[in-house]
Amino acid sequence: MILVGLTGGIGAGKSTVSKLLAERGAAIVDADQIARDLQAPGTPVVAAMAERFGDQILDADGALIRPEVAKIVFSDKAALKDLNGIVHPAMQSEIQRQIDEHRDTDRVVVLDFPLLGENPRKGLAATIVVDVPPEIAVERAVERGMEESDVRQRIESQMRREDRRAIATHVIDNSGDLDALVSRVERVWAQIRTLPATESSDLGEPADTTRVAWVFGYGSLVSPASLARTIGRLARPGRDFHAAVLGGFGRRWNYGVGHVSGSWTSDDGTRVDDGTIVALGLVRADDEAVNGAIASVTEAELADLDHRERSYDRVDVSDLVAVAEGVDLGGLAVFTFVPAVDAVERYERARDAGTAGIRRTYWDLVDDAFAVAGEGERRRFHDTTPEPDVPIVDVDED
Repeated sequence: MILVGLTGGIGAGKSTVSKLLAERGAAIVDADQIARDLQAPGTPVVAAMAERFGDQILDADGALIRPEVAKIVFSDKAALKDLNGIVHPAMQSEIQRQIDEHRDTDRVVVLDFPLLGENPRKGLAATIVVDVPPEIAVERAVERGMEESDVRQRIESQMRREDRRAIATHVIDNSGDLDALVSRVERVWAQIRTLPATESSDLGEPADTTRVAWVFGYGSLVSPASLARTIGRLARPGRDFHAAVLGGFGRRWNYGVGHVSGSWTSDDGTRVDDGTIVALGLVRADDEAVNGAIASVTEAELADLDHRERSYDRVDVSDLVAVAEGVDLGGLAVFTFVPAVDAVERYERARDAGTAGIRRTYWDLVDDAFAVAGEGERRRFHDTTPEPDVPIVDVDED
């Protein structure tokens, strides 16, 4: 299963994008529809809402008068918090049930969730944000019969447009006509179909948002999208993801991934079976520095990284990392991962035996990550990283 998040502000046209993705084969877990089902007349959720907000939110048949609820909660943060406390636990249970239906399949499952930015989820391979300028959003919502003042009040109560865009791995601009939207959805669909499946026991569960540390990435994790595939959520550039420089270390292609092997044919025709795949690492170097990025992580995410990078040693580099002026690290430690001695020894043995290689897809992934950071960062990556002394190879696929 490839779990993808879909979100967008009021008037963005998220529901249309959701329908277009469904037409292309996606399974849709629609949080809005789940909320409507849970709030049908006579349900426990509706009873709890009436007890909190009064019977004036119900019509004569016991159905919710949604505009009445909206008037209350979108102008009162305490009321909105209480509403969420009633609705969210029941919603999460049903969201999880629907996601789990597809856990052992190869389908793209789209979690259509308007509050995805405010309530991040675990295990998302990508996050699609449907975006329009605010005035277009207001115009479209008014055309659907909403009061302009209500629309603007809702926009004010939601995540800011720039913050919503910042969590995206894919932004779909819906400011044009339907033909333009279909074309953009087609491009995004082709991209998300190729994403690796997320293997996790807690797919779709609410993410713990308490950050306990920063992690410095100097390879593929320089890209927010690549980092998202590693930690299960998108770190928000400018808020919990920043460009950074680490002094006192040099970047090298010097790490033999002990638990990953591969087979390939070298350019000279030599066949290598069960060769050692080499990745990036760091070495102590007082006169060098490497560019990269830092991302804040939760305790669970840090533990996952420790497991993922178990052939690396996690080291505290708080005093060696430089970030832009005005970036507040909140007093949290900064860690990075340095190859363990035995991992480097494995690399050296494989290098000397001619059985080490860099997977071409990983080589390209790192290059693309720095390209996302900017052409200047990409050039600096190349300028500060010595050429590898093992070949770049096309590993046989199973």
